[in-house]
Amino acid sequence: MNEVCPTRLTQARELAGLSKTDLAVSLEVSPAAVAQWESGVKRPTGENLFEIARVLGVPPHFLFTSVTPDVQRKGPIFFRARKTAKTRRNNRRAERLTELVAEVFEWLTVRVSLPSLVIPEIETGMAAEVAATLCRRTWGLGDRPILKFGELLEAKGFAIVSSDVFDSRIDAYSCVVNGRPFIFLGTEKQDRARSRFDAAHELGHLLLHQHLPEGELTSDEIYARAEKEADRFAASFLMPAGVFAKDLLDPTLDGFLKLKPKWGVSVQAMVHRASELGIIADVYCGELFRQMGIKGWRRAQGEPFDGLVPPICPSLAKKSIEVLEANNVLHGWEIPTELPLPKKVLTSVFGVDFDREEPAELTNIIPLPKSGGIVQTNLDPVRREGI
Repeated sequence: MNEVCPTRLTQARELAGLSKTDLAVSLEVSPAAVAQWESGVKRPTGENLFEIARVLGVPPHFLFTSVTPDVQRKGPIFFRARKTAKTRRNNRRAERLTELVAEVFEWLTVRVSLPSLVIPEIETGMAAEVAATLCRRTWGLGDRPILKFGELLEAKGFAIVSSDVFDSRIDAYSCVVNGRPFIFLGTEKQDRARSRFDAAHELGHLLLHQHLPEGELTSDEIYARAEKEADRFAASFLMPAGVFAKDLLDPTLDGFLKLKPKWGVSVQAMVHRASELGIIADVYCGELFRQMGIKGWRRAQGEPFDGLVPPICPSLAKKSIEVLEANNVLHGWEIPTELPLPKKVLTSVFGVDFDREEPAELTNIIPLPKSGGIVQTNLDPVRREGI
């Protein structure tokens, strides 16, 4: 393709979180010029193109590639975020990231065999706790704590992406593209327990709410109900009622804290769960939250022992690179050429800093031994004496 793809220009701009006016100001052109470029009425000059690529943080040749129609088909996107983050611009930013990540997975599916999707048959209107139990039974988990949660989701056909590309106020979101469910986890807060709960929350959305038309999610009532159901699913999935209740012998903050590394959830989540199950009274639950507030435990990374919680480590795409390299299909450092997408997106998916990737052969450079007065090189030997 020899011409700029207008859709790519819009995609890159919205991924960067910029309006047309923002981009115009950065390029020192009129907003009308940007609008004409994105509509395809006019083409940017070569000089404009390099400036656009620089400002938006994309490879110049990204703007010349066509968009695969398939990756534009997606279901409703569920945001795990504060309401202040529910703006049109942030929503579009997340949608654009989703399109590009889905494009990477479409590229992968024709080169490696990815795990097939395994999900329980959830009936519309099924209670969140029942759905969580059914999901555990379908996946053969029993009622034990889940250690490698991210790896489990990937093994069941879910794509997990950790990224700081979007607004820090967005904790997580999820959607389905071409039949593959995606869960995006924010990395800004660096809170392992919170990230695990977010992933389970998004799993709940993907299993319980895919039937909802996207327009219904604009209703505060429907959105609030869906969020509450996803929270209940997450708590039920991560802390099965029977085993968790038997484990909780000391319902004090110290008692909950001791269970945190085992169950991989925050003390706050365990206190909520204990209240839901009737293990502790609502009044005592409120008192525990008051104590946590005084201790500073209610902010991100505020609780102790978070470093002992098993992290979510997406590895599916990275392992795919290893398979391709082992079979001499492709080297990791070639991927930015094969996939001329923003490197930040590629890094989010593969977990690799492609700016530091290099051919493996370059790591094998070693000095040759010296013999007499001759320096051994792969060139003609040079005698040091009598030069």
